[in-house]
Amino acid sequence: MLRRHLVSLFVLVVAAAVGLLYYSSSVAQFEGLEGMEGPEDVSGVDCSMCHGEFAAEFEFTHQPAVDGECVVCHLETGVGGHGGLVIEGRGLCLECHGEQAAHYPVLNCWAASCHADMHGSNVDRLLNPSRQEEYPGFFEATAGAQYVGSSADCLGCHPQVHEAWLESMHALSEYDDFTPIDRRGCESCHGAGGNHWGRRAGIGIFECAYAEEADKACLTCHKDETFAPEYMRTTHAKAGVACVSCHNPHDADYKHNLRGNANQVCLACHETKEIDFRKFSHHPVDLGDARTGLLCTDCHNPHGGEGRTMLNTELADLCIGCHVDKAGPFVYQMSAYDGATGRGCLTCHAHHGANNPNLLYLRGRSACLQCHTEQVDHFAPQNCWTTGCHVQHHGSNANFFFFN
Repeated sequence: MLRRHLVSLFVLVVAAAVGLLYYSSSVAQFEGLEGMEGPEDVSGVDCSMCHGEFAAEFEFTHQPAVDGECVVCHLETGVGGHGGLVIEGRGLCLECHGEQAAHYPVLNCWAASCHADMHGSNVDRLLNPSRQEEYPGFFEATAGAQYVGSSADCLGCHPQVHEAWLESMHALSEYDDFTPIDRRGCESCHGAGGNHWGRRAGIGIFECAYAEEADKACLTCHKDETFAPEYMRTTHAKAGVACVSCHNPHDADYKHNLRGNANQVCLACHETKEIDFRKFSHHPVDLGDARTGLLCTDCHNPHGGEGRTMLNTELADLCIGCHVDKAGPFVYQMSAYDGATGRGCLTCHAHHGANNPNLLYLRGRSACLQCHTEQVDHFAPQNCWTTGCHVQHHGSNANFFFFN
């Protein structure tokens, strides 16, 4: 009799241990629901009995999970247990998120690593677990991926660029059957999209690219407009200024897909030059509407050009292009124009703006005395040229001292 009681007690202890183990393992397995078992009918049962208040622990939460409204998405009962979905596929999400009806998921909203952390996430507000993937690099992200072939698939998930992109020159590549697939639409810039579908680490993202990577993507197609080796030697390229720093490939509001009018784009970085253009004397650059005055690109070539300042041509020729009357040739040439003794026009004149008339660095006779220091006691009532003395100060065909 005693032996029989001991056996019964042993069975109860084992059963209790197994039950406790089952409960613990069920809770531990919740993050991956696969493998959980439940009773045939859980109608009226509080889901937190097994699943706990897990949703409240996430930084970003799905509201039905926080409210304990599991039945919004899950059936209370089902064949072989509970947990089936009220509606299969993306229709389940659209019950609440109807405004996203045009949003295109390849299979459903949680497949392909999109909104797969559907109960809650500590990584991403949109419950996308792929956000925690380390970004492999601009070109590495699409290595070996297949081309989707249609920008419509991309724009379904990225509606914020849809209308602007369709009006840009880049959209024309989508409808050219003679253009290779790797040069069409979104994939021509971002790379093959076969590994993307919500995975941030599966597509070329310009915000994550080094300037050299971003430029390489652009110059794949634009090598005729911009000679790549020359561009890579420019001050812009060496300073890490990428093509997309100035151009917005999705937007055609401005010519050449610039991010503003030509002068606004340049002066956004070259802020000190904007100050120069607001001085008393300055070149006629209109800061509001570039069509009413000079453009920065009238003098500078942002994709190449001469020297550190990327001029369209040599400085002397650049100034003379507009100021033809100062060109000469003269019998008696101003020595400042000689490269061995001066800096050409910039010996006397500021090239963007100055607080003195005629863009002079210095006012009055001081402009001359910066070179002609031996003439400091030479008397000029106002300055060296307004008195009628050295009037032909750019050059003369009649007098060595530039008299009339």
